[in-house]
Amino acid sequence: MSSAPSSPRPSSRSLIIRLQQEWDRVSRSPRSIRRAQAWGWRFEHVESLDEILAMTGYSRTPVDRAAARLIDGDEVLGLLVELARTDELAGRLLLQRLLPGMCTTARRRSRNPWDLDAALDEVVATAWSTIRNYSVDRKPHFIVPNMLRDIEYRAFVQPGRRRATFIPQPGHTFDRTASPPTVLSAAEELAELLDIAERSGIDSADLDLARRLASGQSTAELAVECRVTDRTIRNRRDTVTYRLRQVALACA
Repeated sequence: MSSAPSSPRPSSRSLIIRLQQEWDRVSRSPRSIRRAQAWGWRFEHVESLDEILAMTGYSRTPVDRAAARLIDGDEVLGLLVELARTDELAGRLLLQRLLPGMCTTARRRSRNPWDLDAALDEVVATAWSTIRNYSVDRKPHFIVPNMLRDIEYRAFVQPGRRRATFIPQPGHTFDRTASPPTVLSAAEELAELLDIAERSGIDSADLDLARRLASGQSTAELAVECRVTDRTIRNRRDTVTYRLRQVALACA
């Protein structure tokens, strides 16, 4: 008597593997390289699309990281976003840059490994429209985190907000006194914002800095503790504040 067939194993990495294999072919294709060189600017002498990927901050090796530090990644990304409106290759390059963050988003939004394939399909499909419609004029900084947040919102949050269920209620329920609205304290509002920011992919070290500043620690105290200058802590504070403001605006 034969045993019952076992359930198929989830192929959560299949889409990612296919995309990576596709990228390995495209990035070294002479035709793709000639097309990228025709974009001009810093792309005129590239020998592989991986070089452009490194310019955007995508670093696989110490050499990539050293090269990326010499270039403003957001400037490169902004140019690619503008090109991607009509150039599919630029869009594919941006998709590759977003891929690690998209995988993280899909894993976070999956309740179990069996949901991961569907979540990956959703973020990849949403990414294309996000890339084509991203506004560099409105959000010129932190382009990758902003795109990833837009993708997560459009793929998982926005669809749920569109659904509404109307349940008939007896007439006498409208005579009841409404409960007073719940008023959150400033600390509760900050905690909620930091939780949303963490799910959006903002670095945990930056969020920890925000929490410690909110608890009353001064930039000077943190500078001594972290063995950096007070100016470094103030610059980090300003950056975190800007990113949290962007998260708050996206959730408004």
